[in-house]
Amino acid sequence: MKHFILLLAIIALPVSCKNSDNLQVGDTPGITGDEYIEVADNIIYDVVIKVPNQDDPWEVEKLAGYRGDEMVNALFDAVYSGKVKVTDYHSGKNLSTKNLEKLEQEPGFERENIGKIQFTEKWHFNRSSLEIEKEVISLVIGYENRDPADGTLIGYIAAFKMDFR
Repeated sequence: MKHFILLLAIIALPVSCKNSDNLQVGDTPGITGDEYIEVADNIIYDVVIKVPNQDDPWEVEKLAGYRGDEMVNALFDAVYSGKVKVTDYHSGKNLSTKNLEKLEQEPGFERENIGKIQFTEKWHFNRSSLEIEKEVISLVIGYENRDPADGTLIGYIAAFKMDFR
C-alpha cells in the first residue's frame, strides 16, 4: 500500500505543480480578475546597482545583499543570442550585436562599470493579498562616468535599452 501511495504521489506531483518555465517574455502570470488594480502602465525608475562611493556607509548598506553580476552577464548573453531586442538609448535605433561589441570596447564601458539600471514596468496591485505584481517592460543599462583625474563619480551614461515585449 505504501508503494501505491508513493507511486500515486509521484504521478500527481507534475500534474499539480505550475510550470513557470513555459512563460513567454511579456507574460504577466496570475493577473486576472477584479481583485487586481492596474497601478501603473509604464512606471520608470532608476536602481543604483554598484556602490558609487565606498566611503558612504549608507550606500554600502543599501547594496550589501546585491549579487547581480550573473544577471548582468545573462542579460548580455540574451542580447548576443538574439533573445532580447536592444536599441541605442539616445537614437532609438536597433543595436546590432556588432555595435554592442564595439560599445563594450569603448574606454570606460566595462561590465564592471555598470552602476545603474533604469526599469520601465507595469504594476498591478492585488486587493485580496495586498501584493504588487511587477512586469518588466524594458530596462536601460547605465555605466559609470568618472573623473579621470580623481575617479569621482560624475554620473551615469545610458548605454542601451532592452525591450522585453
